[in-house]
Amino acid sequence: MPENKEHIKTRDEQLISAVLAGDISSYGIIVERYWKMAVALAISKINNVTEAEDIAQESFIKAYLNLSKLRQLDRFAGWLSKIVIQQCIDHSRRYAKVQSVSTIDTKVFDSFDSKFVFSSNPGLDDEQVSFIRETVAKLPDKFKKVVIMRFAAGLTSAEIAKELGKRHGTVRTWLHRAYEILRKELTPFFEEVK
Repeated sequence: MPENKEHIKTRDEQLISAVLAGDISSYGIIVERYWKMAVALAISKINNVTEAEDIAQESFIKAYLNLSKLRQLDRFAGWLSKIVIQQCIDHSRRYAKVQSVSTIDTKVFDSFDSKFVFSSNPGLDDEQVSFIRETVAKLPDKFKKVVIMRFAAGLTSAEIAKELGKRHGTVRTWLHRAYEILRKELTPFFEEVK
């Protein structure tokens, strides 16, 4: 039995050396060899088979892109395990952010008219409010989220940055660009309201 383990270690080293030398097909053998391990590890961390398979795939890609950083070629399995675990952690963080932003998007956007449009412009009719909501909805996703979070949820740009895990300057830039788009799109509307 120890010979078999030694053979596998040697074989991993040979395959990885071949990949590093440009033989990409050898990486396919490595993926086949450790696929079940990577998926099982991901399932144990996130408890969802489909997402675990995605994480395993992302992990193999990340491992491939960083293969030259692997110092001990016979330790690929352990190295890959660390990558899978980190990918699971990253996935969980992204999922938590998406859930948080999605909750804000749906709840806040549903009340967008009453919290923002009506409070600042009580004379608007339903058609005008609908037009404003549609215009905001047409914004690119990142701009739409920050506009809704800023005006409907009442968050500051610093709070939005923290919520989205972005730099404060990035959020301020997105808000500025969103304002420019909205100003252009809504100018005829506001001239009509006057």
